[in-house]
Parts: sequence; C-alpha cells; structure tokens
Amino acid sequence: MNTAIRFRSLLAEAMDEFVAGKRMQGYDYTDQARTLSYFDRFLAADGSHGEAGRLTLDTLRRYVATTRNLAAFSRHTRIASLRQFSRWLQTRSPGSAILPLDILPRRRHCVRFFPITPEQVASLMAAAPIVLPANGMRARSIATLIGLLYSTGLRISEALNLTARDIAADGSTLHVAKGKFGKERLVPVSPSAYAALTDYLASRRQHANRFDTTPLFIDAGGAALTHDQAYYDYRRLCQHRGLWGQPPPRLHDLRHNYACRCLFLWRQAGLDVNAMLPILATAMGHVNFYATQRYLHLDALALQDAAARFNTHVTNHSESRP
Repeated sequence: MNTAIRFRSLLAEAMDEFVAGKRMQGYDYTDQARTLSYFDRFLAADGSHGEAGRLTLDTLRRYVATTRNLAAFSRHTRIASLRQFSRWLQTRSPGSAILPLDILPRRRHCVRFFPITPEQVASLMAAAPIVLPANGMRARSIATLIGLLYSTGLRISEALNLTARDIAADGSTLHVAKGKFGKERLVPVSPSAYAALTDYLASRRQHANRFDTTPLFIDAGGAALTHDQAYYDYRRLCQHRGLWGQPPPRLHDLRHNYACRCLFLWRQAGLDVNAMLPILATAMGHVNFYATQRYLHLDALALQDAAARFNTHVTNHSESRP
C-alpha cells in the first residue's frame, strides 16, 4: 500500500498529479514522493512558488543549497526526484525552470565487485549447517537464498519478500510482486534451482505457520529472515570458506555474478550478446539497458567485446527513435 504523502505548498496540486501519473505507469513512487515532499515543505516555508505555477531557477538553486549537509547519496536522491518533477512541470507550464544536471558535483562511482565461481557458491551453501548449527532451518534458508540469488540475479530485498505461492506451479518462474520502483516481473528459474527450492520447501513446511503466505525464507521459529541476518550469516560463511578481500564480499555480489555469468555463457555458446542484453535487463528488473551495463565485470577481452556490442545496440536504438 502506498504511504499517503500530503503536499501543502502552492504547487501541491501539480505534485499530486505528477505522483499520480508515475503510479499509473506502474511505479510505486512512495520513496520518491517522500523526497519530493522535502521540496514541498521548503516551498511552503519559503513562500517561493514562481508565477502561474512555475518554478524559477533561483528557487531551485536555493533549495539545493539547503541540502548541502546531507550525505552524498541522500542529497543526490532528493535532487533526482526534484529534477523529474521540474521536467514534468516544464512540459505543462512552458517557462518553468528545469533543475540543471550540473547543479551538484559529479559523483565518482566506484564499482564494487567480488567474483565468485559456481564451485565457491556450492561451498558456501554446504558450509551453512556447519557455521549455523544452532538453527537448522535458518541454515537451510541461508543456503537456499545464496543459491537462488546466484542463479536468478534477484535483489536481496526481492528474494526476502518472496512467498511459496510466488513459485510457479511448473517451477519455471518466480513472481516478483514488488521489485525496484514497485515494478513486478517474472524471473526464469532453472530446473536445478527449482529442484533445490522443492527440497527446501519440504523442510520449511514443518516451521511455517501459513505455508503459502508467509515469507519464503524463515528461521526455526517461523519468523521471516531479515536483511541484517542474511548479510551477517553470508559474511560468516565467506570468512569460514576463506572468501575475503578488500572490499569484502556482499550478497549483492551474487547478483553481479549472475549477470556476468549469463553473458559469459552466451558468448561461449556463440550467441549474440547484443540481442541478449534486453533479455538480461528484463530478467534483472532494470528499467533500461543502461542500468545493466554496470554489471559487466568481465575479463578485458570479453568486456571490450561486450561493451562494443552494447554501445552499437544503444546507438542504433537511439537513432531509430522518431
């Protein structure tokens, strides 16, 4: 359920229409509406609302100045929501200012990636009952979670929100009811992954009070496995198996490895990576192909080849637009 955000400035009606439009497109937009509400409060307190429902560049710059003490990520998140709104408002009120792209210094994106082989994933899964002997169900949950993330590329939040009924009856797909930006999708599941899930469900049935509707991953008491528990246990397993480095491995690295392995296997099979990238983007729940590109952590030759194909695809796609 979307959390109700009440805008109160003189642009409140426009903000409500903007958020409603995003939700009609299938986006949850709760987080973005909340970040936009900070600008709404600024307008209400400042008395700046432009003329005839328009934004001025001065108003936008003064608001950005109030965010200077925020952490970099929080600041960029707030600015991103405001930029989207300013673009939308400009299409309806010509002359309304758009938040400039260079309003903040460009962030340096440091890509973190810890490569993991299928053999190492199997080793981590096998270590779960050894490292977590006090809670057998939690150990099984962690082991199955690791295998599922590696074989499907799910986000950790998406996996933890799954229920048993999200597994297709024929075992071919998983239903992600609420992915990033509130988008739902179907994620393909391999026969081996489905077999592992079936085996896991047999053990889970003894601990889940409501088998179909409770979270898929639980502990012995039937409580849902939390984000913090999953990260803590995964780190313990990595240390136990000697998988360590700087930066240390994260559960999110399993998603990166899934993308890289898909591309590697496709190239090995002689498939056209250019044609397969849209499939990968859809499976991973990306809004566009550009988001998928940052997961291409391959060897130098493979990266050069994949990047060239990717850029050619994007260029052709852009040129084909009217």
